[in-house]
Amino acid sequence: MRCFVAIELSEGVRRCLADLQQRLMRTAPGVRWVDPESMHLTVKFLGEVPDRRIPELCTALSRIAGRCEPFDLRVRSTGCFPPHGGVRVVWVGLEETTGRLAACQRLCEDTFAEMGFAREDRDFVPHLTLGRVKDPRQASGLRQVVASHAAFEAGTVSVNRIVLFESRLSPQGAHYVPVSHVTFQPGTLQGAG
Repeated sequence: MRCFVAIELSEGVRRCLADLQQRLMRTAPGVRWVDPESMHLTVKFLGEVPDRRIPELCTALSRIAGRCEPFDLRVRSTGCFPPHGGVRVVWVGLEETTGRLAACQRLCEDTFAEMGFAREDRDFVPHLTLGRVKDPRQASGLRQVVASHAAFEAGTVSVNRIVLFESRLSPQGAHYVPVSHVTFQPGTLQGAG
């Protein structure tokens, strides 16, 4: 299985993201837009995992959740990766002010590294991918269009669990199937880790 750990979004936030995509589509050609129903915040990408290791991953996720507290994610602002030059990704930002998201992500990184999964070599930048650009040369003006929506607000997601997903690839794109939902245990981690 191709697996990752993620945080799900609320239906209200998904609707706001779909509305933003519709506005951007009118003036932003050359972008392959992500289906809002499959948008999520990836906390840890695990890659290909043998089926026999899935119970071990679920157990590890339960241990992680036992040390995390719920938090709120504010979904706001827009931008592009990379920050300069040809655009590859259009994103929406996520803000979390208590440090609990960062603590949860570090705990995932540390726990899964101990299990033999590679550490991420980039800094964790919480965001939601709205779309990917196939050919940056076809997306001239995209950065300005995205910047014109910098004041975008989609509300807040109350996060009280993390999910182990399987990513199933098909000609129509990736389809994400939840393998395990694990609820946080309040009072066990105070934003540090």
